[in-house]
Amino acid sequence: MQLYVVSAVCNVALWQAVFWSLAPKVNLWIFPSYKRLEKKLRLEMNRNVSSTTCSIILSLLSWYVFFCRPEVSPTHVEMDQPIVRLTVSIFLGHTVSEILAMAYQGTLLEEKAMLCHHVSSLFSGYVGVMRDGFPYFVVLFLMSELSTPFVSLRESLYFTGKVKSKAYTLNGYVMVVTFFLGRIAIIPHYWYHMYPHVVSGKIFQVGWDSAVTGIFLWTVLNVLNIYWFYRMLRGALKHLVNKKS
Repeated sequence: MQLYVVSAVCNVALWQAVFWSLAPKVNLWIFPSYKRLEKKLRLEMNRNVSSTTCSIILSLLSWYVFFCRPEVSPTHVEMDQPIVRLTVSIFLGHTVSEILAMAYQGTLLEEKAMLCHHVSSLFSGYVGVMRDGFPYFVVLFLMSELSTPFVSLRESLYFTGKVKSKAYTLNGYVMVVTFFLGRIAIIPHYWYHMYPHVVSGKIFQVGWDSAVTGIFLWTVLNVLNIYWFYRMLRGALKHLVNKKS
């Protein structure tokens, strides 16, 4: 456990370094107009670089475990999987860093839906680091990061005036597809395998925090993701209709 806690703390420092030092250089290299934006938008784009980098790492690790590690299955309740807990520690460290960045940016209380998402993720990440229960379901949670790079890129393209570009349009379609695969299609799969553990009471035997995460917080994230996907899908369909007309 101590290793994963140290990893989480180190990741807070790492992602803060990315936010303050690496992200401005990356943004300036990709978007020359970055330097002309107001400070608040530059900080938002810095967060996007940090989120994109972290989500790529999390996606690679979680999808690898899902497809290539058969021992991580939905039937195993208490099973210590170092690769899963290490991945969660990266996620937890980045979530703390993201909340710190939002606080400095002054948007912590403005972005209520995102704050709710981050607080839920913060508690879920804490449980994933401190407990060795339900590794399969932890992996399903982390697989949702698949769409984050495209969500972040869309926002950065918008801030830099690329709304009418082909890159913005193409990225939008990819964002909708990856969001569906990583955050929506996975919902029934999760509950199909989690339901027996809830009915049998196994999830409560592991710990109250695991039950809160696996049932309540997962439901909160489901609602948020369905809401966001509805808005994405509506925007994509509107664009297609306007394009045809």
